[in-house]
Amino acid sequence: MAIVALSSSLLLHAQVWEVFDVTTAGFPTNGVSSLAEDDAGHIWVGTNFGLCRYDGASWEVYQTGNSDLPGDVVTALAVDTADRLWVGTQLNGIGVFDGLGWEYYDPTNSPLPDYEIKSLTIDHRNWAWIGTYLGVVCFTGSEWRIYNDSDTSYAGLALHGNVIEDVQVRTDGLVAIGTQNGGFHYLTDTSVMFLTSYDDNFPDNTQNAIVFDQVNNERWLATPAQGLLRQGGAWWNGPWFQYTTFNSNIPSNAITCLTRDSDGSLWFGTLVAGLGRRYTNGTFGNYTMGNSGLPDDAVEAVLVAGDGSLWVGTGFGGAARLSFPSSMDEEIEAAIHVYPVPTSGPVTVTFAGSLDPTPWSLFDPAGRSMRQGVFRDASNALDLSDLGSGVYMLSIARGERVQIKRIQVLR
Repeated sequence: MAIVALSSSLLLHAQVWEVFDVTTAGFPTNGVSSLAEDDAGHIWVGTNFGLCRYDGASWEVYQTGNSDLPGDVVTALAVDTADRLWVGTQLNGIGVFDGLGWEYYDPTNSPLPDYEIKSLTIDHRNWAWIGTYLGVVCFTGSEWRIYNDSDTSYAGLALHGNVIEDVQVRTDGLVAIGTQNGGFHYLTDTSVMFLTSYDDNFPDNTQNAIVFDQVNNERWLATPAQGLLRQGGAWWNGPWFQYTTFNSNIPSNAITCLTRDSDGSLWFGTLVAGLGRRYTNGTFGNYTMGNSGLPDDAVEAVLVAGDGSLWVGTGFGGAARLSFPSSMDEEIEAAIHVYPVPTSGPVTVTFAGSLDPTPWSLFDPAGRSMRQGVFRDASNALDLSDLGSGVYMLSIARGERVQIKRIQVLR
């Protein structure tokens, strides 16, 4: 297990990244598609060549060659209220693992319309919502409900598209459905509503992920080309807001995955620009290979674990766990001072206590490295005269930890 101590580009605290991949954890591949946590706190990682489980100390790998996993290309994971793991595959339907044995669902033994599973969600009633290329399947435990774009759709509630990217369910039963090129849907027991670009000027006809924020009565959507979408107020007529690289400091418009932590921050993966975070004050931060311990900038999955850590699945770099500050981190952070901030000239960087040669790097808000050097004295002047107005991040490496200081430059 590789451990790299690093920091968020906007948090004033140290962060610790742990990377798990073919080399450090024995993964069968570094391509991670999905993440889940069971009731025991075990982390399950779906890859394109098997399933991995982390018990906090070691990893176990499940493949068709050494277990009853239904298929090696894992596309989706979910844990139900009985603590059973649901595993969606690309070619072999669904396997449900209770820790001892497997139960299977595919078109040969169930009403499941397709072998390829794109998403899995277990709602508050323990109903399984399954996204496929041929519509949404809801399995209540006793009934199979198939929603698609034909007149055979359950209860006559026809969708506007069949390729399902994500399904999320609010505790009052409202269902939100993200499709591929079929628009965004709301589904109730008696109605279905969809929004598309050609009928409603909706920003994107594809939605990769959905988050219900029931505290603030909001819905968030991740799109592959039009950034983040947020709806406030009532779902049937609430206003929509769009966050893109043109009107915010969001790192990319190509958003792949989405989750919300207990503090209300929104975490999202991007196709090529790493991991993004929207803080509760509305600002955005960005973790990349260049300014953090993230092993790959193609982020495919994000999960907030029960212990508060954030797990990230990447397309080519395996999985990573981001742990958050301790009191020790805060003490180390307090020993470093940068002033004046904001500044229109140079800044002074001072250190409390003894100082070994201390590497530093300066990044712009997009995570691009501007310059780097080494601090050797307790008080150091840093010339910023060639920088334009904006917020920059000064990364300071002290021993095994890295602190980030924000510097606002005014011109």
